[in-house]
Order: sequence, then C-alpha cells, then structure tokens
Amino acid sequence: MADVSWGPRLDLGAAITESQRLMDHGDPARARDLLEAESTLAPPEELELWQGLWQLADGLERALRGEPAAALSLRRGRDLVGSYEDRPPHALDIAGLLAWSTHLIDELAVTTRDPGWVPPVPRLRMP
Repeated sequence: MADVSWGPRLDLGAAITESQRLMDHGDPARARDLLEAESTLAPPEELELWQGLWQLADGLERALRGEPAAALSLRRGRDLVGSYEDRPPHALDIAGLLAWSTHLIDELAVTTRDPGWVPPVPRLRMP
C-alpha cells in the first residue's frame, strides 16, 4: 500500500463515495489506497468485501496501464465481493460490480483491441 495521508479517517460510506469520485476522475490508484486504508475500520464480517473492493480498484488501475496482472486482480476482487451479493452493505451494487468485472476480464482477454480502448469505470453504488 502506498503511504497516503488522507487526513481524518473517513467513515466507510464516505470512503466509498470518495473512491468513486477518484475512479471517475481517472485515479483508481488513489481509490485503491483509500479503500485499503479504510478497510481497517470495517467490521470483521465486511473485511473480505473491503479487500475485494480495493482489488477491483487495483485491477482497474492495472488495466489502464495495460498490465497483464489486471485480470488476476479483477478475479480476486470479484470472488471476494461476490459473497455479499445477497446482502450488499453500504448500498453497494454488488451485482453491477460482478457484471463490470466479468466484462472487463473478458475485454482484457481480447488480443486485438482498439488502440484507444479505455476500460470502463465501475459504479460502486446502486443508482
């Protein structure tokens, strides 16, 4: 984890909101760092969820950089958040995150992509 000073600790809901803002503005690395740092506030029953969220942000960052390890991070994140689909805390859109990560993994497997291809940004919360 990068050494990031976020100032006062955010509550978990605020961390999700800020992570979405960071990803929307092209900074999934900082979103990942924030989610990882804030995961220490998560109750034990949500620890895998938070680990999965930062893995998904890590996968997005790696996809943006064209790294082959992106799919591995996305699979790890998808597997971790998937168990929360029936009971999504913090109004998270787990079904949407699962669909997004599966789509992005499939896109990364395509060997001939448009050179201007940019991976889509996930929506963390339900609309």
